Amino acid sequence: MSTLKDRKEAFVTGLEGGSIMEINIVTSVALTGYFCWNIIRYYSQDGSVSTLVDFCLNWVALLLSITIYSSDAYLLTNLLVLPSIYLFGFNYWSRSSIKSSKTEETQQHKKDPFLLEKKPFLSAYRSGMLIITCLAILAVDFEIFPRRFAKVETWGTSLMDLGVGSFVFSNGVVSARALFKEKLRPSNSKTSAIKKIIGGFRSGVTLLVLGLCRLYFVKNLEYQEHVTEYGVHWNFFITLSLLPPVLVILDPLTAYIPQCIFALSFSLCYEYFMIKDDKFLNYLILSDRSNIFNANREGIVSFIGYCSIFLWGQTIGFFVLGNKKTVNNLYRCSTQVIGEDKNQQRSKWTRLTSVSPITGLFIWFCIFFVTFEIISNIHPNTVSRRFANLPYTIWVATYNTGFLLGYAFVDKMFGNSASNYKLPILLESMNCNGLAMFLLSNVTTGLINMSMSTIDANAYVSISVLLAYAAYLALVSWFLYNRKIFIKL
Repeated sequence: MSTLKDRKEAFVTGLEGGSIMEINIVTSVALTGYFCWNIIRYYSQDGSVSTLVDFCLNWVALLLSITIYSSDAYLLTNLLVLPSIYLFGFNYWSRSSIKSSKTEETQQHKKDPFLLEKKPFLSAYRSGMLIITCLAILAVDFEIFPRRFAKVETWGTSLMDLGVGSFVFSNGVVSARALFKEKLRPSNSKTSAIKKIIGGFRSGVTLLVLGLCRLYFVKNLEYQEHVTEYGVHWNFFITLSLLPPVLVILDPLTAYIPQCIFALSFSLCYEYFMIKDDKFLNYLILSDRSNIFNANREGIVSFIGYCSIFLWGQTIGFFVLGNKKTVNNLYRCSTQVIGEDKNQQRSKWTRLTSVSPITGLFIWFCIFFVTFEIISNIHPNTVSRRFANLPYTIWVATYNTGFLLGYAFVDKMFGNSASNYKLPILLESMNCNGLAMFLLSNVTTGLINMSMSTIDANAYVSISVLLAYAAYLALVSWFLYNRKIFIKL
């Protein structure tokens, strides 16, 4: 007779995923919730939205989209967005406050030097991604969560496969902030390459410890594990811990070669070996686990792909984080503002590659989308999160760039900006303690799995547990934010 552990492992093994279109529709509920919150805030009498409405729009709606409404995501989206569109279209042109605040902001914006800004659309995007990730890591253990949303075995696309890549991509976006800060330092106080590498290792130590702790508990508490996900000993925390120290080594070279070139080169070189010789691919899929490398080959080889995703995220951060357009920020980190010296002539290339956030996101989205379509038609294999191959890295970059563009449009529509920072309190609280909440969600998921048989729970029990879990995480994040407790891991 199979043990509960065996049943749970079989529950997440051998899956083939679902369609990219369905994933986009289901996850777009996060963007829809942000849009609806702005509608309610903008047209409310006092400009505020209750925390309960915030929770329903930004937590409950996402939970419903991956469970009860998983087969009716169009219906859920329409139930949220159609009343909002009607309200917006009916009232928008009768209100002038957006236009006036926007003009005032533009006039002030021209006087400011180059600064790194905290932008509502970026915070909302990161928080929405964190929320659906935290919800999915527990929901996947219940039958109410469709198997097509769980991580695939080797080839295919699923919501949870996209989640891990999106987590790395968003970390890459915000990591560009450190590169800007280094450039803004006086030349006599620049950080040496050795100190950067040491700092990179220090920033990864906490995550490495968390990864080792997870390994210990999984091996000693009879918790279910899916070996082909990352390997016998490897896990996602270990991947996250190694990204900063490894990629900081590239910093001296990025003064001459943009991050996007490295990102593409990593994926192409890796893909060349996967396609060139079937022996390499057969080894990755079929080899035994007789030594430490073989035992963890998925985590080791996929690390190359995650490095690429991280660097794509950094590239997006170059034109998203600042308050002004800088020279060639479409593909490189620059603090030289366009237009400061009116007498200085700029080449056509410089003018084309010095972009605002919305323009840059649109350009990169088009590039990624076309590239993914071409690769999908000529590539002998499809997307593989297990090995983080080229189709996977481009898919993750396309999705995240597109959704960032959507969030940026919402902010543009409602006049949200760094100087007019408006964000749902539950999104802001998740954003301020993102990694800590991700860790808490992993711990809570483990405790729930050890206290009940999740795969035997009926729909009523499942949704009740998941709602309680969502409320608990939202409450903890709100409490930490309200007490100004910001945990940096």
